[in-house]
Amino acid sequence: MKYSTLALAVFFSLPLLKPAIALANSDKSTTCDFNIPSSHYLVDGTEMNVQPGDTICLAAGERGPLRVKNVVGTQSQPITITNADGVVVSKPYEYSIAIEQSKWVRITSTPVGSANPYGIRLGGTLSIGQLSEQVEVDNIEIYRARFAGMLIKTDPNCSPATWAENFTMTGINIHHNYIHHTEEGEGMYVGYTGLSRTLECDGVATTVYPHKLKNVRIHNNKLEYIAADGIQLNAVQGDAQITNNTIYRTGVSPFAPVWQNTGIQVGGDNVQVSGNLIYRSGGNGMMLDGDNLEITNNNIIYAGENGIFARNAAQQNNQNSGGLPHIYKDNLFVQPKSYGIKLYATNTSAPNEISNNTIENDGQFDAANRPMTFSFLNDQVDRELHNNHHYIVDEGEQD
Repeated sequence: MKYSTLALAVFFSLPLLKPAIALANSDKSTTCDFNIPSSHYLVDGTEMNVQPGDTICLAAGERGPLRVKNVVGTQSQPITITNADGVVVSKPYEYSIAIEQSKWVRITSTPVGSANPYGIRLGGTLSIGQLSEQVEVDNIEIYRARFAGMLIKTDPNCSPATWAENFTMTGINIHHNYIHHTEEGEGMYVGYTGLSRTLECDGVATTVYPHKLKNVRIHNNKLEYIAADGIQLNAVQGDAQITNNTIYRTGVSPFAPVWQNTGIQVGGDNVQVSGNLIYRSGGNGMMLDGDNLEITNNNIIYAGENGIFARNAAQQNNQNSGGLPHIYKDNLFVQPKSYGIKLYATNTSAPNEISNNTIENDGQFDAANRPMTFSFLNDQVDRELHNNHHYIVDEGEQD
């Protein structure tokens, strides 16, 4: 939720931003259509005449940050950015790769021997913004980031092109990446977190609204030692999935006062969260806010607060009543500090479903003398509970 204006200012004031004037390879049988030397900091698809289906290769070795703009492929012929002939390592900086005004792009890497499973290793934030969409990022290591490991959004500004009514970010696919040791921010920061912002545009106070996201896939990633939330996905309009990720130790250096230290945070509607392992989150294993959320087959181990805390729009404004209910099914909660599930999703169109979940804790009771398994805001949280299991483990039996 927190973002750094300073970081953006520093990045765009970099000296020696040289366009990549690499020539296209004449031999089309080779893997690379363009070779970008480590000394170059700008790839401009328009100036370089990059065509759909082209492959842009980054030279092996250490390099500074890379700005990629105006790179536009097609659905059937995306443009690929990858390593060539060795490992690419970006030196620690505010940003490592910034994707701008680009579409149908894939950033990926190939391993270099068994000792280097990731052919691109980044020492700063990988950002996707400036109206970019339809971007896939896979098999990348982010070994350090001053702020978030990935920052994926376009902040609304005085340009109408950035407003919610004119732009929806679609087709974000983030998978099989390794993100660790962020210093101040999230592992993944996807989507704008405020409902609006007020700016002065041509001398007039103007309220602008951020874009929504659709068709988002975040899966099979590994995140470790994350300063704030592991995965934060906000402003979701629909068709979003967070699946099969492994998240270990989040909230190791959260924002002050202590907040944004969850394993997974979701804001928006029509989201599926399934098959994730969240181990030792600093706060809630998951923090969810929306309608029609389906949470299944997750393992949440040693959450620093609740296994899951969830609410919906109606809980914050009863004029929003009638949203689709939540489903919590086949999840495992081991020794959460507080409840397994704390549910504040009120006035839904049908009962929230809580079924086949398993909770292990030490058997403590809350202030109302109730087992600390499930907690509900009030009777406005319509719910049906079926076949859930509660196991009590003595303190001496805990690992």
